[in-house]
Amino acid sequence: MDNVINEALEQVNFGKLQDKQGSIVKRHLGMVKPESHGPEASIKPRDGAAGLPIPELEKPWTNWAHTITFTPKYTFRPQNLDQLIACVKKANNENLKIRCAGEGHSWSTISVTQSCLLLMNDLTEVTVEQQSNGDWVLHAEAGASISKIDNYLREHNPPLAMESMVVLTSITIGGAIAPGCHGATTEARTLAEQVVGLEIVTGSGELHKFVDDPNNPDEMSAARVSLGLLGVIYKVSFRVKPMFKLRMIDTLPLVSQFTNKYLENLVKNSFGIEVFYWPFNSSPTGKRDPSKDKLWVKTWKLTNDNVTYGALETTLYHQAQSISMVIASAVYQQLLTHPDRTPFITYLGGKLRLAERNNVWLAPDAIHYQAGIDSVLSLDTEFAIKIDNDFTNVITELHYIIDRIDYYQKQGKFPINLVAEFRILKSSKALLSTAYDDDPDAYYLFIEVLSITKTPGYYEFANELGTRWMKLYNARPHWAKYWENIPNIKSYLHEKLQSKIQRFEAVRRKYDPTNVFFDNASLRRVFYGA
Repeated sequence: MDNVINEALEQVNFGKLQDKQGSIVKRHLGMVKPESHGPEASIKPRDGAAGLPIPELEKPWTNWAHTITFTPKYTFRPQNLDQLIACVKKANNENLKIRCAGEGHSWSTISVTQSCLLLMNDLTEVTVEQQSNGDWVLHAEAGASISKIDNYLREHNPPLAMESMVVLTSITIGGAIAPGCHGATTEARTLAEQVVGLEIVTGSGELHKFVDDPNNPDEMSAARVSLGLLGVIYKVSFRVKPMFKLRMIDTLPLVSQFTNKYLENLVKNSFGIEVFYWPFNSSPTGKRDPSKDKLWVKTWKLTNDNVTYGALETTLYHQAQSISMVIASAVYQQLLTHPDRTPFITYLGGKLRLAERNNVWLAPDAIHYQAGIDSVLSLDTEFAIKIDNDFTNVITELHYIIDRIDYYQKQGKFPINLVAEFRILKSSKALLSTAYDDDPDAYYLFIEVLSITKTPGYYEFANELGTRWMKLYNARPHWAKYWENIPNIKSYLHEKLQSKIQRFEAVRRKYDPTNVFFDNASLRRVFYGA
């Protein structure tokens, strides 16, 4: 074990960490003034000439989790709008297909193509506009990372914040919007509901601006979760708010005492909620002790109280989190060759990680509560399930996962070695959202299971869960996560989504009549059947 930890420590870039802390210390002491951004200021991308960027030929691309690798004919990195348009026109003229990628945080084949891959990371301009009614709108090019957007909004005068966002800060805003990602803010719903406009380069190479139109609502409903099928997202316009504070409360209730009524009360009296089940948290032997088996429940509440920690302390806290995740990643690698150590390793991780806390944070620090997640390469399967009026099916599925972990453990199998995670949001109006519902007050459970990459037996368990959730709840998978190899899922989605697909297709054919962007075998099966 000591060797594993020593190897992990060697992976940490302490020089970079020291530089980061040094700049923060200087700023904290007033030695460096932060940049001041006015309402129309922007973060500029690298300059690039107009016209087609120089492509990389036959260069393999691998996603973050190292589960997908493919080799497109051309890989382009457009650095401005003109170059992006030139890429699309080239593909159209040569009868090639286009898919896009950002940081590669997808487990599905959503970015896979043998033709043209557009890497959007150099399109990073960010601006903010105050509208005539006083509302604030962020305009961000698709390659802008969440961390860049957060930092820009913090330093804006006045400081601003997004109401909800994914925990990861390394992913791009375009990559978060296209497949319908979400945070944990219940009333804010999925990220699609915070989008107020999109600029998309369509199949003809024209830039089209999508905005809400009461006379034609399906256009924006299609664009908000487009899966990249309407064109290349160039810019996202996102509703933001004046900076606010959240009290983040971590509790560790016993599983046996976590009832549907308890959960319903938390949901309806919180800004957001996230529930984690940490396998084998009650015993290092693998034999679960129901009298000690706990959940990690995280809730957020709006507050005007002062933040608990200052900027320097917050930065050092995040750096400590990052270091711990690097170490955890190295330790967890043992489980690929010695899965029988799973109960001890996850029990130890729970002892080090799980604690009751009650602190006040600025909104982005509360929303992005865990730094360093990128260090732990993982597998992820997630479905959205419509919640019963009394929340009983949430508790049912929590216990089902726990019981199946026990079942597999008795067979010497350990398919889940990270967490099972539960978030609850209200429904979406985006046609291809996994939480689409005509009832605006419907609650949806976003339920997912995570293990480190290459965990033995993970896909067997994920397939079992997906099959169950489709059968019992007409559940729908998160498009960016693992779903394509779950038995019969493509024919199932073709049948269940047919009315939404028809409405989406009416929009798609208008903007991509030659199918420049439709280069995904799984989506073809979902849209058109076998």
